Amino acid sequence: MGQRRCSSCSVLRHHYLSGEGQCAGCGRTLTLKKGYCRLCWQQAAHESKTAGELPRGATGVLESGEPLRYHQLFFDRMKLRRAESPARKYGTRRGAPPKPPPVPAARPPIRWIQPKLFETARDFSRFDESADIDLTNPWLSWAIYLAYQRGEARGWRRGVRFAVRRGLIITLSRHAAGDVVRWSELFPAMRARDLNAERVAVVLAEMGVLIDDRRPAFEGWLDSKLDELAPGIRHAVEAWLRTLHDGGPRSTPRDMASIYNYMNEVRPILLDWSARYDHLREITRDDIQAVLDGLHGSRRCNVLVALRQLFAFCRKTRLIFRDPVRNIKVGEHPYRIAQPLGQEEVEQAVEIATTPVARLVVVLAAIYAARTKAIRELRLDDVDLGNRRLTIAGKVRPIDALTHQVLLDWLHHRRTRWPDTANPHLITNQKSAMGIGPASTI
Repeated sequence: MGQRRCSSCSVLRHHYLSGEGQCAGCGRTLTLKKGYCRLCWQQAAHESKTAGELPRGATGVLESGEPLRYHQLFFDRMKLRRAESPARKYGTRRGAPPKPPPVPAARPPIRWIQPKLFETARDFSRFDESADIDLTNPWLSWAIYLAYQRGEARGWRRGVRFAVRRGLIITLSRHAAGDVVRWSELFPAMRARDLNAERVAVVLAEMGVLIDDRRPAFEGWLDSKLDELAPGIRHAVEAWLRTLHDGGPRSTPRDMASIYNYMNEVRPILLDWSARYDHLREITRDDIQAVLDGLHGSRRCNVLVALRQLFAFCRKTRLIFRDPVRNIKVGEHPYRIAQPLGQEEVEQAVEIATTPVARLVVVLAAIYAARTKAIRELRLDDVDLGNRRLTIAGKVRPIDALTHQVLLDWLHHRRTRWPDTANPHLITNQKSAMGIGPASTI
């Protein structure tokens, strides 16, 4: 898995910074603890326990000189707590006492900034967490406080807060007034330590020290789609796609899915025209008819709509003199009659819906005919259990007994699974629980 490690291996690696070496037990080159890798220590502890708790435990097994012939498979977090050692209690709470919140901090005052002679890229991946940490840095203190506030507002778990704090320590321990952090410098360091660069970048952006130098995905997609087109056709199509993406003086930006669909429909046609023509001005009505004659049904409708959009834009911006697609009718779309589900399909859907969220989605779709987007965008305020009312897509609907029970089951599961989440949406998952947006899929 590349440089990714489980939490136990990462802890071992940070505690024993002497580097990697050849394990005396298995012969592999790994991070060593007293000459042996972590798996050998785990196997020795397992053999000691199997033999009836030897006096010196795993150390006695390894010092016996007998080679370890195999390794028992251990999953991450299997051996974090022993059964015979109960957790300590602090008052009425299990586990260690919670750490106090960070001291409130604000942007450090800046009197003047020394201009730099030249800019150099920094390599945060070489940061030594055992020697280079400076918790007294005022910029770091401010960042930690901002991360704490965001975590409280978004319901971040303890592990997420620790990871963000660690990422901020790496990037801001040596930060000074006037310094900036580029995404190209941040991402490799976070990736090497298996930290989420996006959450660290959000805090840095709130501080105003982040420069996002990533190339937009739209630019890469645009280059790939415009490749092999004639220069004149490429220029017109690029202007059209950029206007769809960014909007214009009298047009709003379109959804990316619409832009992708438009270009995917017309690109094969544009490639064919690029082999014969140099510009869209040379396209005639006969060329359009020749393209449409070989298409039928929804495919013909989609291609014609995309071509009408393209040539209408070119005519409006005076890239062509005449619109060859004008007055070509799209025609009426033959909609099919919706057929009811059979009893077997209904029973299969009910059998598959074994989780609380799956049962809720099935009930909302079956009883209220709610679409996927409407279900994902449902908010907690839309559910009125006291008055048995549910607001879906702006319409108030009564809640029947089945839906009421399914909602209670899901809300109990949601409260138990993510007790600190600040997400206002009814349906949430592991990722959306740490934000305020709707779940991407259901």
